[in-house]
Amino acid sequence: MLTFSQARTAARAAAPAGYRLQTLTPVPGRDRYRTLYVDDQWRSRRGEVTADGASVDRTVYGPKYRRSDGERETQVAARIRADCKEAKARGIIPGALRISVRCDKGWGIFVDVSGLTDRSLYAERLAGDQYGREAMELLRTLERIHQAYQRDGSDSFQDVYRVRYSGRVKLLTEAQQAEQAQERRAKKQVGNGAAAAARMGADTKTREV
Repeated sequence: MLTFSQARTAARAAAPAGYRLQTLTPVPGRDRYRTLYVDDQWRSRRGEVTADGASVDRTVYGPKYRRSDGERETQVAARIRADCKEAKARGIIPGALRISVRCDKGWGIFVDVSGLTDRSLYAERLAGDQYGREAMELLRTLERIHQAYQRDGSDSFQDVYRVRYSGRVKLLTEAQQAEQAQERRAKKQVGNGAAAAARMGADTKTREV
């Protein structure tokens, strides 16, 4: 019979790098225990302990995954959008930034951040970093928000890429912000033109009647 103390010792020894044992739960009527491991970002991995030893699943769950289990990508994107808004309200993210969260069908959830100057993007940039010190902190914060609802069962050793949703977070340069603003203006003009054509068609139809 596997005791709780034996199971705990085996479970702790099997903890993946960067994770710690969070819960150890006996399975009723069976000589085994379920385990839950978490890391410093509260991502979790599951496993079990039997008389034969401890095992840990490869899949990593984001800290908010259970809340959104079964939801579509568009619903997850809405949750991420709300989390960004809350982070702004709490001062975790600068309120002046414009954060766009869009769901690109078949590609994933994309977060674009506008409102930063090139100077602020690259200030105090360290070798090997994409952005400067403060911008990198912002990027990591937004990436944690973006990945909070993730389920990742990928295995680089077997070349397996299996995630609930893909996508990325991007801090836009001044040139990229200008390009996006131009694209929005172009879409607005097209939309206004289509609306005007529809009104003209309706007026013509009315006169004909």
